[in-house]
Amino acid sequence: MDETLLAQYTSDLEKRGTKFWHRSLLGRQTSIFLRWLASQGISPAQADGDVLTAYLKHRKTQGNKHLTLIQALAALRHFFRYLVEKKVVHQNPTEGISVRWLDIPGGVMGYKGPLRRVLKAPHYLWKFRLPLFAPHWEAYIDQLVNQGYTRGTLFYVMERNFYFHRYLTEKKIRDFSRITPELLYAYLRHEAKRFQEKHGYSLPSSYRRLINGTVKNFLVFAFQQRGQPFFPPPPKQKNTVLPDSLLDRHDDFCRIHKGLSPGTVFAYGKYLLSFREFLNRRGIRRLKSVTIGELDAFLIEQAGRLSPRSLQYIISAFRSFFRFLHLHGEIRLDIARGLVSPSRFRSDLRPKYLPWPKIQRLFASIDRSHSVGKRDYAILMLLAHHGLRAREAAALRISDIDWDKHSMFLRHRKDGSSVQMPLSQQTEEALRDYLAVRSHCPAPEIFLTEIAPIKPLKRSLYAVAQRHIWNVFGKLPFSQGAHLLRHSFAKSLLDRGAKLHEVGVLLGHRSLRSTQIYTRIATEELREVADNYANLL
Repeated sequence: MDETLLAQYTSDLEKRGTKFWHRSLLGRQTSIFLRWLASQGISPAQADGDVLTAYLKHRKTQGNKHLTLIQALAALRHFFRYLVEKKVVHQNPTEGISVRWLDIPGGVMGYKGPLRRVLKAPHYLWKFRLPLFAPHWEAYIDQLVNQGYTRGTLFYVMERNFYFHRYLTEKKIRDFSRITPELLYAYLRHEAKRFQEKHGYSLPSSYRRLINGTVKNFLVFAFQQRGQPFFPPPPKQKNTVLPDSLLDRHDDFCRIHKGLSPGTVFAYGKYLLSFREFLNRRGIRRLKSVTIGELDAFLIEQAGRLSPRSLQYIISAFRSFFRFLHLHGEIRLDIARGLVSPSRFRSDLRPKYLPWPKIQRLFASIDRSHSVGKRDYAILMLLAHHGLRAREAAALRISDIDWDKHSMFLRHRKDGSSVQMPLSQQTEEALRDYLAVRSHCPAPEIFLTEIAPIKPLKRSLYAVAQRHIWNVFGKLPFSQGAHLLRHSFAKSLLDRGAKLHEVGVLLGHRSLRSTQIYTRIATEELREVADNYANLL
């Protein structure tokens, strides 16, 4: 043992005014370390991270408690800082060493797992290892990192799952396969009770949903890796009046024979599932027992919370379904003939629109200094300059843009057609600006989410127009969103002298009757003509 070095070190501690008990603790731990180094034939200048780890493991095998090992490591850090100051060593070898990582091969510095991509500090790496969730936990974090989640979101995900992991260990859960949805629900009740005791009021439902989703997403991912569902499949309804197989056949009929869009088929299926639940509540178990009375009762129940337009959609779904049943011999009578839609007078329907100066004001309000603004500006350009539906803009792909011919290819429009449409110069420039900063994603669609997970915008595109219109004009007395810009596009075409069938072609209408509704939006012009004619009499 280098007694001279130890004496110089303890003398330096005394000169610095270190308290006696602290000085004694540092001196004793340093003395043990120097004796061990001398037994190994190693000088302090030769000690590196591996040597220090071996020393701490030696102390652990001698039966020293965890707290004693922490004190020994703290003394080593203090001692080697002194050696660096005196230039005995050039680098402090205690950096990156943690007592908790002694049993992990390579220690904290040897760990190269996915958590290293998010966390740097050894105590955080240890805290969020979550051994009960291994090996799925690190694969899950790696997936979130690759999807572009921010460090703040990743840290929140890890922290919520850490508390769930701690709850499971307190419940003596040692096997991952023993985790069930019931345990997750019990944990949520535990969190709600703890929140109530701490804050004096109930856990907000939005916060509860956030906790549930954060933990559930990991569990679903982990069980999928094991080839098992986390939530057991719902039991098959044996005696249901509308079995899943029948509904699936109707979906195929609508898609293949009627040529309905996937969105319409999905909506029909949703309405029929609600009707099935209604029939089950009423105790109807045979398809032939369904009468027009049951349909009327269901519609009356829905009428209290749905608009006449929504009821018309439900009746359209019923007509399609019961005609399908009648054609395939499932029922003897076509009861769809007895369904009457709520009255909505076409002459009372006038599409709402924004004058073109307000559309330009809407464009000017968008901050295009970042990728979100460039994306939203390009979306609004497509909606207002070309009258696209929200789903048509969401489905637009990069390969659909023909930059040489200044056109775009619209596939599967509502009328079932696919068409090549001209692209305005302003819209083309807006698309180029956005594509230059668009996130890297293998999805072919142009418009992507800007918050992880990065994926096609799809249905959320409708809310983009709604949000910007709200920000600029506030709450309008009529529906606002993507269709408001579509109506504004049609109005601008009529103002410039376009013919009605030309407007219908650009809007992708199947029938001219759909386009005739735009003849009712020139109310002020018609009133002016009537007033002038009255003056001539």
